[in-house]
Order: sequence, then C-alpha cells, then structure tokens
Amino acid sequence: MATFAVRFLGCKVSQADAMLARDALLAAGHREASEEEAQLQVVNTCAITAEAEAKSRQAVRRALRAGRRVYASGCAVNLHPHAFEALGDGVVALPGAAESVAGQIAGRAAAGVQTGATACADTEHEAVAGAAHGPSRTRRFVKVQDGCDLHCAYCIIPRVRGAARSRPAAGILREVARAAAAGQAEVVLTGISIGDWRDPVAGLELGDLLRAVARVPGVARVRLSSIEVIHLRESLIEALAGEPAACPHLHVPLQSGDDGVLAAMGRRYTAAEYLDRIARVRRVLSDVNITTDVIVGFPGEDEAAFGRTLETVERAGITRVHVFPYSARPGTVAAALPDVVQPDDKRRRGQAMRALSQLLSRQQRAARLGARERVLVDKTAASQCSGYTADYVRCYLPGGCAPAGALIDVVCEELYADGIRCTPAG
Repeated sequence: MATFAVRFLGCKVSQADAMLARDALLAAGHREASEEEAQLQVVNTCAITAEAEAKSRQAVRRALRAGRRVYASGCAVNLHPHAFEALGDGVVALPGAAESVAGQIAGRAAAGVQTGATACADTEHEAVAGAAHGPSRTRRFVKVQDGCDLHCAYCIIPRVRGAARSRPAAGILREVARAAAAGQAEVVLTGISIGDWRDPVAGLELGDLLRAVARVPGVARVRLSSIEVIHLRESLIEALAGEPAACPHLHVPLQSGDDGVLAAMGRRYTAAEYLDRIARVRRVLSDVNITTDVIVGFPGEDEAAFGRTLETVERAGITRVHVFPYSARPGTVAAALPDVVQPDDKRRRGQAMRALSQLLSRQQRAARLGARERVLVDKTAASQCSGYTADYVRCYLPGGCAPAGALIDVVCEELYADGIRCTPAG
C-alpha cells in the first residue's frame, strides 16, 4: 500500500471530484499523508481559463518533484491530456468522468493496471464514495450533477464535461447519510449546472432534493453551490424558505449588468430579469445573502456597460463579488469576438469592481456587530479558530474555543478584513 496526497484546482465540483479519488484510495487501503511525504500525488485540474490550465500544469510539476508518481485528472486533463503526459515520465494523465477516474487511480496505485475510462454512472460514484472514512473536512461536497447545456460564449466547460446529466436522488441521499454519520454536519450540493438537476428515475427537481437532504438525520446544514438565476424556480425558493437546515446563502453569477454584453456572452437573461428574480427570492427569504461572479473587460464592454454592471450589483444587494478579468479561451466563441478591451481598462475595471465588493461586504458585516450568530467551526489552531455562519460569513474565534465540526453560538464584536471577530456566546 502507498501513501498519497490529493489536491484540486478550481471550483467546488473539482473539490468534490478530488475527494472521490481520496475516498477510493482510502477504501483500497492506502494512507493519506502530507504532500512532502506522499509516494503518489493526485492533482485534479481546472480549465476554466488558460491561466487556470497553466496553474494546473504548474501544480503537476510541483507534485512530480514531491512524489514518485502523479495522477492528473479533471477538466484541463480532459481538454489536453497529452500536454500533461509530456510533463514527465512519472505523470499519468487520466481523462474521463471523475467517478471512473477515481477507481482507476486506486487500482493503478495498488497494481499499476492499465484501465480505460468509462461513462459516468451513479453506481461507480457510490462504489468509490461508499467507504465510511473519517471526514477530511467539516463539510461534505456532494456532486449531484455534471456537465452543462448552456454553452456560454466564453466557457470551455461543456466541451470538457459534456452534456448536463444528473445522479439519482437515492444515491445522493445514501452519500449524505454516510457523511452525516461520519460527523460532517454540513452538506454542500454541487454541480456544474446544479439547477439542471432532475432525478432521472422519479423526475424530482432541485427543491425536492434539498428538502430530502435537509431531513437526513445528522444533517445540520444544507448549502447550494453556484446556481444560475434562470434556475431559481419557485419550488427551490420555497424549499430554501421552508427548511430550517437550508442555508440562506445563494451564489448567483451575474457576469454583466449590461444587456448587450449579456447577449454577446450567450447568457439567457437580461439585467432586469436578474434583478426581478433576486427580488423575488428576497420577498420569500428576507435574510438571504447573495454573492456573485462578474467578468470585466468582455469584448464589446465599454465604460457605460461597465457602469451598468456596477449599478446592477448594488441594486441586487449583492455582498461579495468574485471578479474575473476576461481572458480569451481558445476553442470558445468569445475568443473570436472583435472589440477587445485593452488590458489597462480591464485592470482598472477589475479594481473598481473589487472596491465595490469590499464596500458592500463591509456594510453587510458591520450590520451584524453585537448580534448573535451560529458558526460551524472548520479551522482550528492554538491562536485562532474560524468558521462560517449559515449565510456564509467568516467568523474568527479565540484559539481552542471549540473543535473542528462544532456548531457554536457566538457574538459578533469587531470587523476583520474578510470577516468578523467573535467570542463564544455565554
């Protein structure tokens, strides 16, 4: 048996896929170790931008220096497997669905057997995620869906992940039950286009799944990963409002507040439609925290268009913006678009959007000072602990006040740059 280390780049789906590989290796009897000590390394890569792909190659090179063998998987490997194989003789590039790849990694680690990738199936997912191992984190990222049918002009993901497809609810609920039994109090439902989830057997929608997960014994919180505004259906909004375990936080990508830019991006809504749907969510779920993604400098975006994006972010009551300066991704429609925005303009707009995000975040956190919150502790150290509120605000606590995985009540006392300093409530 070998020692191993697993890391991922990119989104929560990449993290969930990496954890499948970890589960498969543990189930096969291998032992987890630090990156410096591990005999083999697993790197789940990202391809959302050309820069992300370059960082993925850097991560594989670094892992190759630390370990005897590196198994590279994920989106960048699916897109350019040979580029990763060329990084060194110790690199094994494994394109394919994560469920199949996880089993291949475990098999190769034990016997070095060459196997081919197969199509994603829930039975494969359960086979590699089924062992009851101690949680590596306080929360479990449960992938309920993969692939995407939206085909935004700037995005390569449909090419590397394929069409949207869903796991059956029964398998998802079994995975959630195992996670809860292992002490993971929070479950994050994730997917590439999570709002497309439909139970292929019973025809259930995402709101039905959220209700079912929230009622699994031992689950204290259920959180959704990023969801498109067009997928915020009434049944989901009502489930979020009706289940006490459902976290009142939604990450809803905006990308632009200008209708012309949205159309060029291939997004399927206008700025007004985005605002209307967010307003509907707030009417039903008054304490919801909305965060978002924005791309600055997309081809054709002028100063007026960027100004409308700033205005839309403020009008939507967004509290944090993940800002992405546009970079052309070879193989996408947007890579051939005219009216390219100059780097200095992209940089300046990115700075302006980040400044607005910092202001809105500070205002939201300042309103909590003196209030009582419940925090799930996920980081512990002798000097300081930290964790998140249900609506995803980072809280910092005195060291040693609670173990990782504990849900504790705190009082918010002072603003930090990215969170709030709190003390345990008496």
